[in-house]
Amino acid sequence: MIRQHEGDAGATHSRISPFSQNLHMMLRHTIAMSWGYRRAAIAACIALSVVTPHSASAEPTPAPVTDTPRTPFEQYQLDREAYFEAVKARSQQMKLINIAFKDSCDKAARDFKVAMSAARTPDQKNSAATIRKNAVSAAIVARDNAIAALGPEPVAPIEPAKPLKINSKKKQR
Repeated sequence: MIRQHEGDAGATHSRISPFSQNLHMMLRHTIAMSWGYRRAAIAACIALSVVTPHSASAEPTPAPVTDTPRTPFEQYQLDREAYFEAVKARSQQMKLINIAFKDSCDKAARDFKVAMSAARTPDQKNSAATIRKNAVSAAIVARDNAIAALGPEPVAPIEPAKPLKINSKKKQR
């Protein structure tokens, strides 16, 4: 939609879309409303903090004790969550062990490369190769010992059997 400005001698043209004007008005309204909501929320927080008495005791409230027995499915869900946490922790530890192993092997390879560039005789080259093999073997032993120290892998809980549904009405045909 092209509008002509009235009163202009040159009759300049400008493009003004009714959609953009409506959007502009809506956005201004939204911003104004959001400030209104913020003010109301702040006022409510202040009112609640003034009216609500604060507890003066420094003792933490004890956690409620549940004496109700859990159903097998509820216990399974708790065991399953604990299993996933144990697997996640073990995975993180394995990742750290593998990073240390890789760093040891990389260091052995770098040391071997430096030793081989400086080696001139076959005995020096054999010595560098032996040192690399021993370093890698030591890294393997250290990795195996660290994995053994983690203990056995967590065992997944067994899902309880679902109760059988007994039909009170038998189909007879």
